[in-house]
Amino acid sequence: MSEDFRWWVITAAFVGAALGCRTLGWAESPRFDAPNTGKTIVGALVGGWIMVELVKRRFGVTSGTGDLFAIPLATGIAFGRIGCFLTGLGDNTYGDPTNLPWGVDFGDGIARHPTQLYEIVFLTVLVVCLSAFSRRPHVQGDVFKVFMICYTGWRFLVDFMKPANRFLGISAIQVVCLTVLLYYSTDSVRIIGSLRKRNALVEG
Repeated sequence: MSEDFRWWVITAAFVGAALGCRTLGWAESPRFDAPNTGKTIVGALVGGWIMVELVKRRFGVTSGTGDLFAIPLATGIAFGRIGCFLTGLGDNTYGDPTNLPWGVDFGDGIARHPTQLYEIVFLTVLVVCLSAFSRRPHVQGDVFKVFMICYTGWRFLVDFMKPANRFLGISAIQVVCLTVLLYYSTDSVRIIGSLRKRNALVEG
């Protein structure tokens, strides 16, 4: 990747992330009578990804460019969730009420799922898996694809534990996550097949 193109990618990712973060944040809780204060990491990831792909198309680049960002992104989100947990109710990332013994009272007297902590654990495991996957032979771009598939799959599931405005049972964030999963469905089948084939060769 040339230095000029690298800066185009970084700029596109930054602008796309900012737009996606706010746009999807607004879609989660749409209001027209107040400034948009909502934001979400899912919107930032998808917005940055779309903008980078547009820039790549503009420059005629077809190779994958996201592999180096996958592990840092997963690590950064995990650290960010520490701040989300400490912020409590003001961050709107807490879970639904629960009677489980590890439920956390964020200040309103109600024990809730600490979904921020769930995500930290998930991302820690994902970083380990991505590190192992990246050291194996793989198609360029697959490390980033595995990150996006796993993270959006996780968010689609864990967001059922969070309060949200839902249409047909799912939130705006879950709609975006499902769209990403459908987009990467053929890659998911291919990657899983290659891992099974490789494991079979090792065991054989």
